[in-house]
Amino acid sequence: MSRHRIANTAGLALATLLCWLYGLHLYRAANAPLYSPAPPPAPHARPEPQAAGLAPDLRIGDSSDRVLTFVHATDVHVSKYVAWGGLAHFQHFLRTAVPLIAPRLVLVTGDLTDGKDRQKLVSQQQPDEWRAYRRALDESGVLQRFNGTFYRDQRGNHDCFNVFAADARTNYYATHSASRDSSGYALRLDEPYGAYAFVASDGCPRHGFARPLNFFGYLDARDMRALEQRLDGARGANHTFWLNHYPASTMVYGRHRRAFAELARQVSVVLCGHLHQLAGGLGAQLQAYRERLGFWELELGDMKEHAVYRVYAVDHDLVSFVDVTLPLPAVPLPNPRLLDARADAPLPHPPVVLVTNPKDARYLLPAHEPLHRMRHSTFIRALVWTDQPVARVDITIDGLPHPHAAVFRGGERAIPPGSNDTVKTPLWVAPWDPARYDDGRVHHLHVSVVDAAGKRGAATVPFSFARQPLPLHNGARGGWIMRQDFAALFRVSGLGSYVLMVLLLLVAPRVHFAVLPNFEAWIAARLMLHHKDQAELRHLWASRARSPGGAVARAKLLLAMLAARARFLVWTQYTAQVYFASVPWLFWPAYLFAMGLSVLPLFTGRLIPSAPGSDGVGSVYTYGIYIAGEWAPLLDSYTYALASIISLAVLLLYLPVAVAPPKLFCAPRGRARRPWYRSVAVRVCVLVFVLVYLGVPVLTSVYTYGWLTVALGYGKAWLFVAALLALYAVDWRYPVPLSSEYSRVPSPASSASETSD
Repeated sequence: MSRHRIANTAGLALATLLCWLYGLHLYRAANAPLYSPAPPPAPHARPEPQAAGLAPDLRIGDSSDRVLTFVHATDVHVSKYVAWGGLAHFQHFLRTAVPLIAPRLVLVTGDLTDGKDRQKLVSQQQPDEWRAYRRALDESGVLQRFNGTFYRDQRGNHDCFNVFAADARTNYYATHSASRDSSGYALRLDEPYGAYAFVASDGCPRHGFARPLNFFGYLDARDMRALEQRLDGARGANHTFWLNHYPASTMVYGRHRRAFAELARQVSVVLCGHLHQLAGGLGAQLQAYRERLGFWELELGDMKEHAVYRVYAVDHDLVSFVDVTLPLPAVPLPNPRLLDARADAPLPHPPVVLVTNPKDARYLLPAHEPLHRMRHSTFIRALVWTDQPVARVDITIDGLPHPHAAVFRGGERAIPPGSNDTVKTPLWVAPWDPARYDDGRVHHLHVSVVDAAGKRGAATVPFSFARQPLPLHNGARGGWIMRQDFAALFRVSGLGSYVLMVLLLLVAPRVHFAVLPNFEAWIAARLMLHHKDQAELRHLWASRARSPGGAVARAKLLLAMLAARARFLVWTQYTAQVYFASVPWLFWPAYLFAMGLSVLPLFTGRLIPSAPGSDGVGSVYTYGIYIAGEWAPLLDSYTYALASIISLAVLLLYLPVAVAPPKLFCAPRGRARRPWYRSVAVRVCVLVFVLVYLGVPVLTSVYTYGWLTVALGYGKAWLFVAALLALYAVDWRYPVPLSSEYSRVPSPASSASETSD
């Protein structure tokens, strides 16, 4: 091996190592805001969260005194451009659902406004949308109820689109919302029968980027410190409910003194939104039980499109809920009046039925609920909300009518005592003997209700007296998504695919090329092996017709064909990669782009257009976003990096095959013809892939973040232009210039004759 090749190989290895070391430095810097600079102190002794603070001898009877109800809604998306849903749904929610349920508390977990332009591409906070949201709250009177403790809202990613900081003039949440504190809130309800804590965290980035960034959220060390303090203040509560706009699977959690897992063990239920039931049924049931941490995470469909809200009841500290869709003429409801939408009168609402005892066995909380109380209870209990008197309540268990009739034991309670603000507890009970059903099996309780107007409502719950919840079997309907850790998934898949791409498609082939004493002889040997593999494949295919026909024989033949085909594809691709490493004008630009993905910004642009001066200019790296002198460890950057890595990997698989002589892969038969992988159809497909996978994001970035993303778009715009030039040169314009040293690739016939001589 010549000194020149040794120097090139050593330089390649050294450059790769230095780039990766600097990339590791950038990764650590991007994630530094997630952790406190000082090492966490030793954890102090803390009492374990109580499984509901009830007296051990308390029996669940027919009283309505120990019932707390609250309502959860999310993703309102008040919009000045979308002529359906949104504000119209929210108005009916405030006008119809809230008075009907009359809960102790209403919670809205973010995306209060839409924050987009008419084309739904550029994001900007619209003051008209915020005024319409505030007007709806003021007209409904929810802000004045219970001395201001009735209604709580928080930010979602749409509410911080294009908001540079919490004190920015475009942060209309701070002036037009109910809660107004962008960092979240803590609310503790001390009822005569127990204490219940509601802790809201704000997962929005500290600098609110314009879309399409800003889909994922994170809590840095400062946010985790605030969350720790709020959760510490909630200790001793019967239940703690954690509210966050983003599901845990779409969050990155930092650490102050205690990690997310330790904090979460204090929580009974996580309430969230954001995913809008996804599409195609993938998000029909976005719920997951975190058994190791002991809490349920319950994402709720949106108010914007689906007009859904959720009613919770904590009955003797057993947590139950029911999802309700607003009884609108159409869902989503047309809203031609846009921000002037009004709900002139309450809608006729079917009965809402929520069974609280026995509790639905799919949603048990063994770490936080006194589940043994169901076994010793004396009454079936169900809450029935109606806008007309109840005409009939029927109960069946396992399809058989319950022998005891249901009776009303509900009432209303003023908060504070003597005021006109009341909480409804429309409790219906029926005596039962739980011992009859304590047989280890799952039973089904069905409660149906008819009101005086003939409207019907019903609820069916499976129940048992086991300590662990029944499986939901909702993996294909959202459970799998809720159980993922996308932070780890994106980091491992992004960085892992990048390292494999560099090592297998660039570095290893180049080193192999450099150490070959005679590249032409190696190519000739590879050619012979490839044609031998092809001959074996043809022989196996011909043997298919002569197969004895037995299932075992056919299976063996199929496996042999698959193995031969896989071996042929792998080795021909590797041969092409080594050949590609011998073409300097293609290999070195590809290598530079690959190294740049680890150390240079994917693009730089005006990520927050509303920010003053140059404050809104930021750089999107693989590991996070650098803006205003600090890092934002946002997972969105990994999605951008993955797109660039995948695009470059596809090009690094296609271009070597395109530049290598066809006879390296297939023996010429008959008159010369173009192989299938060099057909116009394949070339067009590759071009379309580059246009869609790289070109469309570049255009989107220009539209949202300005032309600076082209000038400084190393991992996007520059890669797109380089890909087009490479495809144009290889596929459409010029034959590949070969070094004279490697231009004579022997044919199979000549190689065979030389071997025979």
